[in-house]
Amino acid sequence: MAAWMYAFLIVHLSLYPYSDWRNIGIGPFEFLWGPWIPVYQTVLWSDIGINIAGYMPLGMLLTVGLNLKNRKLDQLGAFLACALLSLSMEAIQTYLPSRVPSKMDLLTNALGGLIGVVIAGRLMEKRAAVARINQRIEHWLIDRAWLGMAILGLWFLSILAPQNPAFGTGLWLGNLIDPNSDMVSGTLFGLPGSLILWIENAGPDLINYCFLMCAWMIGLAQTQSGAPRTRLLVVLVTLTIFIRLLDSMVANPPGAWLYQINLWFQQNWEGLLAAILIGALVALVRLSHRTLARIGIIHLLAGWATTALIPGVYSPDIDTHGSGMLRIFFVLQDAGRWVSEVWPLAALAVLTFIAKSKPHFRR
Repeated sequence: MAAWMYAFLIVHLSLYPYSDWRNIGIGPFEFLWGPWIPVYQTVLWSDIGINIAGYMPLGMLLTVGLNLKNRKLDQLGAFLACALLSLSMEAIQTYLPSRVPSKMDLLTNALGGLIGVVIAGRLMEKRAAVARINQRIEHWLIDRAWLGMAILGLWFLSILAPQNPAFGTGLWLGNLIDPNSDMVSGTLFGLPGSLILWIENAGPDLINYCFLMCAWMIGLAQTQSGAPRTRLLVVLVTLTIFIRLLDSMVANPPGAWLYQINLWFQQNWEGLLAAILIGALVALVRLSHRTLARIGIIHLLAGWATTALIPGVYSPDIDTHGSGMLRIFFVLQDAGRWVSEVWPLAALAVLTFIAKSKPHFRR
């Protein structure tokens, strides 16, 4: 699952922005017989490093994930998959004016995949340690936990982009409602003005709380009641805050980080603190994974419904200009912005599946 998700990220980064496709009479594999360095381009060590580092995780994940009987076949298959993916991306870039296919990119990508394969192979040689880890994971996780882990991974991608409220997703639901339309009589949906005012004031914190609880419950719902859920929650909280603050850190010089982080916490601390406290309480109680999924559904529906009642929700466009790692970060933010629009629907489907009674779940 992780290998597939990472491969999709590579495809997105390789083909973004998917615009102005054209055919200039050059075959997709013509670059293989051209110069190593395309005309008007120079070799940058930073680009080489990014190409190698970008494919290393894919090589590692594929090697671990294939799990064939022959370990050598795992490594060979993972390397060929990395090389073929890079070859496909370079070939398709022939038809994108903003991209230039290059043998050097193909070589460095394949090299990165090979390094990842070798690292994973060395780790897998420690069979006793790997067996203990696998046994522990099997003991902790529920059946088909990869479904919830995939949705949780998409959640972390969705909060990478700047938005208001900070942890809101599916903001299109609220943006569908025009407060000045004919369907509104005096106030939104004809609700009392005092209630609308209270919702507008408390709405952002409520949305943050609900979506944080939903995402963290998805993570906890993948585990059996005997798993160390409190430690897992600490990891989820730390990762959530770190990813959400990346935008402020990238957009400002290091000297302003402390001020920006403090400002962000002043704006979002109430919903965040409430989610941490309630989440810790739930993690301490040994609830079944189906109960945790139902708690997640309740928070998901409450948070998503609240976005329809406040006019201040928005998901701004992302400026993807830049180079190197900065451009990669902006492109990932743009991917997260689109993922956030459909994430509530996908999360609702997965949580509903997990929340089913045991016989239906098994079937």
